[in-house]
Amino acid sequence: MSKKIITFIFFLFITFSVQANTKIAFVDIDFLFENSKVGLSIKKKLENIDLKNSKILKNKEKKIIDEENEIKKLQNIISKEEFDKKIGQFRINLNNYNKEKKIILNQFKNTQNSELKFFFKKINPFLLSYMSENSIDLLIEKKNIFIGKSNIDITKDILKIIDEEINK
Repeated sequence: MSKKIITFIFFLFITFSVQANTKIAFVDIDFLFENSKVGLSIKKKLENIDLKNSKILKNKEKKIIDEENEIKKLQNIISKEEFDKKIGQFRINLNNYNKEKKIILNQFKNTQNSELKFFFKKINPFLLSYMSENSIDLLIEKKNIFIGKSNIDITKDILKIIDEEINK
């Protein structure tokens, strides 16, 4: 029984010493995206697409609102059959607008996801290389850290490397 206890304590101390030798760092991916040249380029591209989509949707929404207002003006002037016909056409146009809006938003979301994947694909080799060169065993996203020493934050080092290496 005492041999088991001694063995357990021995393994417990070994485990703690192994954990103490693990080098950990953290990086702020959001900061890298917002401040790196490749991140800024992607962000600008997405903003341009979003602006273009917004203009398209606003123009179509304005047409729908104008059509609705025109139908309201004609409500007491035209016959019931003609009014119902215009309401039916308006509903079709409104449904088409909603479908188109949904498609545009889904396309933007897919573009956004593919651009983020591209960003991570671009920076991942630099993260791995930095980890290897600096003997870092574990790299954690900064937003998942409650508190940590600032000397294990490698964000600015990675930003410098990314901006220098990607443009080569």
